[in-house]
Amino acid sequence: MRSLLMVMAGAILLGDCAATQPTHWTKPGASQEAFMRDHSVCVQHTQLDTWSFYRGESFNTCMEALGYKEDPNGSLFPPPEPVATSGPAPIPAAVSAASEDYKRAVADYRNCLAANPKNVNACEGQRHIMDADAQILSGPSQSSR
Repeated sequence: MRSLLMVMAGAILLGDCAATQPTHWTKPGASQEAFMRDHSVCVQHTQLDTWSFYRGESFNTCMEALGYKEDPNGSLFPPPEPVATSGPAPIPAAVSAASEDYKRAVADYRNCLAANPKNVNACEGQRHIMDADAQILSGPSQSSR
């Protein structure tokens, strides 16, 4: 449960880092096409690898490791940010993982109840896990706001 909250916090911070990335870069001999490929790799790396934040890695660190330098006068630049469409927003990976954890906890609890119809107390551990996962999905409680 705590690790999921850390992952979600890291994703938020990574999103902020990605939003502040420089608009121009330079690298001797690099074409715009090669830059676009490398840029995409670094964006994916920092967004998909949730532990990169905790290791001190960022989008800029990734780009610098590939030989790029921030340069306001540089000739290499990322594509413009995509414009929001009218479709539904994608579900963040952390929320999707929490949803899967909750579904699994519900199934475990139901299986325990089915296996122990005369001893409901035997399933208290599974019920607590299910309740904790439900709390994560519902967000902060009213009392903590």
